[in-house]
Amino acid sequence: CDQKALAQIIKENERLVYNTALRLLADPVEAECVLQETFLKVLQALPEFKAQSSLSTWIYRIATNYALMRLRVNKRRPQSLENEEGHVSQAAMESFNLSVGNNPLQAVMNDELRKAMEQAIADLPDKFRSVFVLKDIDGYSLKEIAKMLRMSLPAVKSNLHRARLFLRDRLAGFHR
Repeated sequence: CDQKALAQIIKENERLVYNTALRLLADPVEAECVLQETFLKVLQALPEFKAQSSLSTWIYRIATNYALMRLRVNKRRPQSLENEEGHVSQAAMESFNLSVGNNPLQAVMNDELRKAMEQAIADLPDKFRSVFVLKDIDGYSLKEIAKMLRMSLPAVKSNLHRARLFLRDRLAGFHR
């Protein structure tokens, strides 16, 4: 019965864990490692889990922590704004007012801006990057982010504000 329950937990959360790690690390192999490390930790720590948050929030926090540890250890790579299907997420498009329409020049400019954005996000300090990705790319609320990262709400707001200022400065040359 315990194995069935664990299999169900993994089934319900593996996509969330993998996609979160992939967004933070921009490397499928590293994301797969985080996925495995996360569920190994879940298996070890599940008996001590206290329902102070939902199980999926707890698992998400473990995955985020492992991904952030890997970011610190590994050389930084650009953060992809693309979702798992290879398309730039609608939230990312909207947050930077990108639209292609039928204009080929606009499409090229948007591609250059997307690449510059990915590099700028990769250059963000870890604590700013994680909050920015969770809020502006993944769409989590500030309260959810505070819970996931075990930060105060004012700290989340401050880190998000600083991340946006950093990105605005980095991308000033693309302002239309």
